[in-house]
Amino acid sequence: MKVFINAKNAEICENILAALGDSADSAALCFTDEQAESENLGDYDAIIVSTPLRSEFGLDFVADASKRSSAPIIVLARADIAEDVQKRLNFTGAFVLEKPFQKSVLRQTLKTAVIAKENINRLLNEKTELSRQLDDVKVIDRAKFCLIQYLNLSEEQAHRHIQKLAMDTRRTQRDIAEDILRTYSL
Repeated sequence: MKVFINAKNAEICENILAALGDSADSAALCFTDEQAESENLGDYDAIIVSTPLRSEFGLDFVADASKRSSAPIIVLARADIAEDVQKRLNFTGAFVLEKPFQKSVLRQTLKTAVIAKENINRLLNEKTELSRQLDDVKVIDRAKFCLIQYLNLSEEQAHRHIQKLAMDTRRTQRDIAEDILRTYSL
């Protein structure tokens, strides 16, 4: 797993990397704002931000990172402000972990964050596919309506006509339906 770590100095980055152990195959350690801003965050499987950063607290960076990457984000914040940080970062979907933390808790949080992000991505893909299928059904239904209206076919006959044309021409039913709609100028 490729992890991006942003902290205010190298020592903190190294400590986080050591805590991750084998969880991170490779990591990019960034501790200057210029490095973090220029980095392509889309290349990483996870992002860890240890607050405060060098020039700011880190909330702006987390908000920006959530827009630039679909990777899960873990924010490390002092225990006394962790709840407030979580409230302010709710819109980003970032996980907030209190400092100091146990190594096993960081590893488990990282695994949980990655699994949650994978599940969200899978659901988004399913949603996209279902939306496409629904659009196909709408176009096909409009074409069936044209066949019913202009050729006086029944709904079953119109459906069979579209299916048969699709099979005979090795095209999708949607392609056939779009041709029918173009023919009848709808």
